[in-house]
Amino acid sequence: MGRSRVRVAALVVVLLVGGGPLVAVHPATAADARLTLTDATVSPDTPAAGAPITVSTTARLSAGSNTSLSLDSVRVVRTEGEETLGEATDLGTLSPGETLSVPVTVTVEEPGVHDLELIVVGTDEDGEMTRATRPLTVGVEVGAPQLEFDTDRLVAGAESEVGVEVANPTTAPLRDIEIRLTNPGSGGQDRQTLPVLVSGGTQTVNLSARGPRPGAAEVAVEVTYTDPTGAERTATHARRVDVSALSIDVGVRAEPATSDSSQQVPDGLGGLVGGGSALQAQTEDDEENADGVDVTVTNFGNAPVEDVVLTGRTGDGAVLASVGRFAVADALESGESATATVDLSRVRGVDGLRFVASYDTPEGRSESVLVYNYSRAQGAVAVTGLDVTVDDEGSVSLGGNLANTGDGEVTSAVVSVQPTEHVDPVYPQRTYFVGTVGASEFAPFDLTARADAENATAVTLQVTYTAGEERRTETVQAPLENASTGGEDTGSQSMVLPAVLLGVVVVGGIALFANRFRQG
Repeated sequence: MGRSRVRVAALVVVLLVGGGPLVAVHPATAADARLTLTDATVSPDTPAAGAPITVSTTARLSAGSNTSLSLDSVRVVRTEGEETLGEATDLGTLSPGETLSVPVTVTVEEPGVHDLELIVVGTDEDGEMTRATRPLTVGVEVGAPQLEFDTDRLVAGAESEVGVEVANPTTAPLRDIEIRLTNPGSGGQDRQTLPVLVSGGTQTVNLSARGPRPGAAEVAVEVTYTDPTGAERTATHARRVDVSALSIDVGVRAEPATSDSSQQVPDGLGGLVGGGSALQAQTEDDEENADGVDVTVTNFGNAPVEDVVLTGRTGDGAVLASVGRFAVADALESGESATATVDLSRVRGVDGLRFVASYDTPEGRSESVLVYNYSRAQGAVAVTGLDVTVDDEGSVSLGGNLANTGDGEVTSAVVSVQPTEHVDPVYPQRTYFVGTVGASEFAPFDLTARADAENATAVTLQVTYTAGEERRTETVQAPLENASTGGEDTGSQSMVLPAVLLGVVVVGGIALFANRFRQG
């Protein structure tokens, strides 16, 4: 009886130990992996469209988990549609209580506010998949270079300058920037390049465009650049502009040169223009020329003109070598002016002096003409303050002033007595050399002559002088009717009365003295 109980007990032990499939004493529990994403950060702080964006998150396996976890991937997706923007895979294994920081690089092409989601996926020891999510909102700014045009208008058939300002709105440099403007008229392109544009930097490039027919047209500027990731990208900016009809309007004006005038030949141009006439120039050391004229050429049209040359011509179109040829400007943009100071001191005998500005336009070579009423400053003389004295023997003394009543000086002025039927010039002052008399100035002179007192009525004076380069002669009549009298006879007669009076005084004194002596 006792042995049978021992055998039964042994059989039960064998069954319990070796017959697992038959009896489960403690049933197994499923693995429990508690996975979370604890945070999420975005770099750079100001993401730009088309530029790389790094989203960093931390995956954590809770310490209460009873299994390790293999991290398969971390993805950044759009909330709508779950479009994957970036993904990191094969991240390793997490034990309970461990964390792992995971960066994911993404690119967002469109600026604006984007609602995203972080998704982490792992596999536990039992091969079961575990998933956790975290929402993320990212504001993305414009990433491509920003372009601004400085023109709203083109001119039909003419090249117009278009200033394009390029700005880098991103937090990293942009490199190998090429800006191309497509010509709306011809379809051709004008281009400029920038090696690098720093973060936040701006730079302006000048391009040109030829407008098509008048009306509205679209101007497109395409920019190609290398972003911070090394990728080449392209962006296009377009705007509609008005195209104006071509207007050529170049004016010429002239006025007397001022003391601070200087020759405005741009960039020190020298040498020859056209038919070999030397360019005229005036330096700051030149003295003011009374015959100088400031000639200004102004572009009042809406298109640039080029190769502006100024010449002086006669009324029949002949070029005046005495004026010369002036290279006024390489180019005049709309609204610009350039001035040349012209010396007219060598101009002689020109009726209807013309200043002619010639220039290139989109339609060919053209000219603008100014008729300039030129009159050089000239001196003119007048005899003033004339004093004539005649004695009984006919000796004539003349004194006066030679006044310059013109606006230019006179030179080599000579005043002389001209012989007539009843008057002859005599020594010592038959002629008087006055010399130079400035404008509004005068100089004295003295002359002597002998006249037939009974028959002469006037003395003829001749004035010869040079005004400009012209020698002139004028005559003046000095009347004798009102001349004062003088000479030796007049002088002796004037001594008679004082002598008589002196004699009376002396005789009276002697008589008075003698009378008193007798009475005494």
